[in-house]
Amino acid sequence: MRKEIDAYICMVHRSHEPMLLAEFKLGGSPVFYREASWPTCTNCGQYMDFLVQVPLQHPLQFSKQYAMAYVFLCPGQFDENGLLTCETWDPYSGANKVIIQEQSGQTIPAQRISEYLDYRVSLEHVQEPLIDTSDHSLAVELLHSVHETTKIGGVPAWIQANEAPRCSTCRGLTKFVAQFGAALDGSLPADPAKWDPDEYKFFHFGGDDGLGYLFICEAECDPDSGLFLWQCT
Repeated sequence: MRKEIDAYICMVHRSHEPMLLAEFKLGGSPVFYREASWPTCTNCGQYMDFLVQVPLQHPLQFSKQYAMAYVFLCPGQFDENGLLTCETWDPYSGANKVIIQEQSGQTIPAQRISEYLDYRVSLEHVQEPLIDTSDHSLAVELLHSVHETTKIGGVPAWIQANEAPRCSTCRGLTKFVAQFGAALDGSLPADPAKWDPDEYKFFHFGGDDGLGYLFICEAECDPDSGLFLWQCT
């Protein structure tokens, strides 16, 4: 019998007010446990956008040492042909950043705000088969049992190949923590005239069909051992 593992599907909703607690959320300002420098892109020098903060000890325990992971992504710089010059999809490019922190007796809301509003998350517990979704020799029904949406835990729903990264510090294996859908407010309407940027917000990976993936080092070797990448069709 195939092994199944726990996952939590995330229903994402715009918050009516800033979220200032150390809890799972997307957008707004990160709530740190310790002072942290806001990351900049090593390619273009822009301040990155804050995407999401993910608890690492609940509802699933990914780490015994660290309590929260914070994901940042360069907004991108484009050349004269309109091509993206910052490789934001690459976990080793310096165009994205994961900060991991231990819990402390205080919380520190960052003063800088990204372009995204705060998004609150409600969770639904599910189980997923422990499979590699890039293996297309598997039965279609089995592949479809892995959720292609924002979630904590489970297994990554790879859009392209399996690109699970190695730890950039110790080169060891990493564990999958969460994935994030690009579409924060649902898919775009069929009518382009209704593509209101204030009504429909998207993370900067692949339009409304992209997925971002968060990993941390299995050995928890270093607070810089978190990795982020994204894929799209």
